[in-house]
Amino acid sequence: MIFMTKYSPIACLSKAALFTDLPIELKEKLVTVSEHQQKFPKGSIIRQPDDGKDGMIVIDQGKAKVYNLSKDGKEVVLGILQKGDIEGQQHLFKQSESENFVEAVEDTWVCSINRADFQNLLQKTPDLSLKLLNNFGEKLVAIEHNSVLRNTLDAKERILAYLNDLANEQGKNEVKLELKKKDLASYLGITPETFSRKLKELEKDGKIEVHGRWIKMER
Repeated sequence: MIFMTKYSPIACLSKAALFTDLPIELKEKLVTVSEHQQKFPKGSIIRQPDDGKDGMIVIDQGKAKVYNLSKDGKEVVLGILQKGDIEGQQHLFKQSESENFVEAVEDTWVCSINRADFQNLLQKTPDLSLKLLNNFGEKLVAIEHNSVLRNTLDAKERILAYLNDLANEQGKNEVKLELKKKDLASYLGITPETFSRKLKELEKDGKIEVHGRWIKMER
C-alpha cells in the first residue's frame, strides 16, 4: 500500500526531467494549468485512444505500462512509466491519431496538463520550449536503443542488455522486475516462454542470479 505524504504540486511536476531545472516562478505557472493527485487503482486505464484527454501526464507515485494493440488485438508493450516519468508530450502540440494505452500496474497517482492550457503558457516561456525539445531528443534515443535491442540482438542478448541498462540506471547490481513477464517479453519483442527459458539460460551461464522478481547481475 502506498501512503501519500504531504502533497506538493510543484514537487510532482519537478519529478519530470522536463521541468526539474526550471525556475520556481515557471513551476508555479505550470501548477496553475495542471491537475493533481489523480488516483488510478491497479489495473485501471489512465489514458486510452479517443478518451478526449489530450495532454501530458506525470507519474507522481506508482507505475504504469504504455502499450498499443496489434491488428489481432494483442498487447504490444512500449515501456514502463515510473515515478517522475512523463507520457504524452507530443499531445501538447498536436492531437495524435495513434494514441497509446496507459494502464496502472499498481495504485498510481498522476498530475497532468492539457494541450490548450500548455500551449498558452508555452508562448510566454521560451525556456520551457527548449527543455521540451531536449526531452524529445532523449526519448528518441531511448526508442532507437530499444529498436536496436529488438532487431540486432538475439533473445538472450536482449534480456541481458535490458537488465544491464536497468542496473546502470539504478546504480546497483541487483534489480527488481516491475513488469509482468508477459509485458516485459512483449517490450523486448519475444514470447513469455522464450523469456523464461532464456532467463534460466543466463542464470546457468553465470551471468545472473534469479531470486523471484529480483535479479542480481554478475559483473
